[in-house]
Amino acid sequence: MNRLRVWLIPGIIVLLALGAIFYFRGQLPGKKPPVPKDGVMEVEIETKKPKGFAKPVEPSPQKKAESDSEAMLAALDSGNLADCAKITWDEELRKQCEDSLNYAAISKRGDESACDTLYDKELRIKCYDKIYMSSAVDQNDAELCKKISDPELRQMCLDQVTMLLAHSAKSADDCAGISSETLRKQCEDNYYLKSSARELSTEGCNNISDPKLAEQCKQTVAKNVSVMEQSKQAAQSMTVVKSSQEILELCDGLNETKEILCKNAVYPQLAFDKKDLSYCDMISNEPEADKCKEEQGERINTYFLRQAIATQNKALCNEITDEELKKICQNS
Repeated sequence: MNRLRVWLIPGIIVLLALGAIFYFRGQLPGKKPPVPKDGVMEVEIETKKPKGFAKPVEPSPQKKAESDSEAMLAALDSGNLADCAKITWDEELRKQCEDSLNYAAISKRGDESACDTLYDKELRIKCYDKIYMSSAVDQNDAELCKKISDPELRQMCLDQVTMLLAHSAKSADDCAGISSETLRKQCEDNYYLKSSARELSTEGCNNISDPKLAEQCKQTVAKNVSVMEQSKQAAQSMTVVKSSQEILELCDGLNETKEILCKNAVYPQLAFDKKDLSYCDMISNEPEADKCKEEQGERINTYFLRQAIATQNKALCNEITDEELKKICQNS
């Protein structure tokens, strides 16, 4: 009996202590112990807060637009297609950026098939039209002009190609297909200028609409006629007189003063014969030397023009020093 009391009293004290602990724990603020509901114990799972940095705040629509606009300008300025990827918010703007840079590169290469890579439909059509236009003018091919979808650009292309082909026109009627009145008149004027110079007749010059060009045409014909007459006279005189080189050699036998005068008289003709104006520099009298360069230079230029037209050898035009006469030669 005594032994039972010894164990009973400590046991009761322990039970009372545990009861008191649970009681006071329930009174403290905080989580309440789970309460059975319909015989099922509901347990509240504690949600842990995520660790790390907080999610950045998304910029406002205005900030997005400003950021993309700056990226667009930077890409167009650099010309680097990769910079378009920095346009992060507006996908449409990014595609426009890529199209702009791709369009410029495709147009430069003249790669027709690459136009299909452009996103914008209108820009694709514009790309094709530009390449057709450039190719048509480069190749003098009016058929390529017909592929252009824009009516105004198509007609402009046809006019330019026709104008280029008109340089080889055999009559003014070849210019009739040009719709632009200005270009048609230029084509006709060009034909009359060339034909008049070739035929040595001012009759065609009167049909030129541009007064300045008409006057230039008449002057050119007059120069060519003069050169022809001089050539005929020179050819006739060559049968009875010695060559300029032979006369120059005869001058060496004269006394010093007469030798100089003799050679000064021969150098102009020798400059023309040799087609070398450096002979004019050998003239001891400076005014006479300048006169030699002017007169013989004109004769030489007209000679090469006549030869280029007669032989249809355009390479001879490069020997002409007068720029206007050279253009007439190259266009004839």
